[in-house]
Amino acid sequence: MHVYGELSGVLTPAGTLSGKLSTPKSIIGQITAPLYVYPPVYTGNYEVTPSDTEQVLETDAFYMNGNVTINPIPSNYGLITWNGSTLTVS
Repeated sequence: MHVYGELSGVLTPAGTLSGKLSTPKSIIGQITAPLYVYPPVYTGNYEVTPSDTEQVLETDAFYMNGNVTINPIPSNYGLITWNGSTLTVS
């Protein structure tokens, strides 16, 4: 096989190749590129209600199909503290 020139460039997400042909000759052959594979879709909860413990939505490396909704603090939520003699609810 004889190589008379080289085509270099960038293959865009739209599937087009642009670049500069370094010789006036034509190119005969096939250009292939791997298909882009999207990450898996997140199927967990998209809604969070505040609490006194940390909550993590395991979304790392997933494609999300919607917005995350953070609900308001529940009206019955209170902070209970005990100092050894007095119980306080605030």
